[in-house]
Amino acid sequence: MSYQTKRKQKSQLDHKADLYAAVATIDKLATHFDRGMVEETLYRRQLKAAISDVFKAQMALESEGYTIEQFIAEYNLEEKFPEGVKRLNLVQGLETDADTSLSLDQLKEMPAKSADYVANAIELIDVLRLRSIARVEMIVPLLDEMYNIISEFPNFGKDHWVAVEIDGWRKAFLEESPSLVLPEEDAEQLEFEASRWLNEFRSQVKKLR
Repeated sequence: MSYQTKRKQKSQLDHKADLYAAVATIDKLATHFDRGMVEETLYRRQLKAAISDVFKAQMALESEGYTIEQFIAEYNLEEKFPEGVKRLNLVQGLETDADTSLSLDQLKEMPAKSADYVANAIELIDVLRLRSIARVEMIVPLLDEMYNIISEFPNFGKDHWVAVEIDGWRKAFLEESPSLVLPEEDAEQLEFEASRWLNEFRSQVKKLR
């Protein structure tokens, strides 16, 4: 291995620093978004970039036997970045049954697509939880992107139940005014469905080889 190649390789500390910075960024984005301090397009773009950084850093760390749970505990992230860890748990599946947790080692072939889908799902859940900004004009583009990704993603396709449900919701919203704020019951139901879609995505990604 050449000196130049060695010099370009990152150490475990470098990967930890990248992961720490990504979680801190997600925490700040989430906090600002919840307070209406960041525009949704910027939120979406930066969230995707941060989640992609999480994937890259964690894949490198997991190859050395270092887990995300160890990282959160070692740096006391739940206290420092509570909103960041909350979103990180959504990415990792740490709030769900272990059988549906996301194995990052199996995302090596499609990290960008995976990051995009997860980021869109998290933003959709965030928008729906805020209720007052859960407008059709904000929700439909997220559903469009999620459908476009999952309809061509390995283990999914247009006939998979997740793709069918996403398509059904977005077509129903096209009948509504873009400025319509979802009724409480509809927002709650769609939030529940979005969580199911995210869990199914994790489950199917685990099966990729």
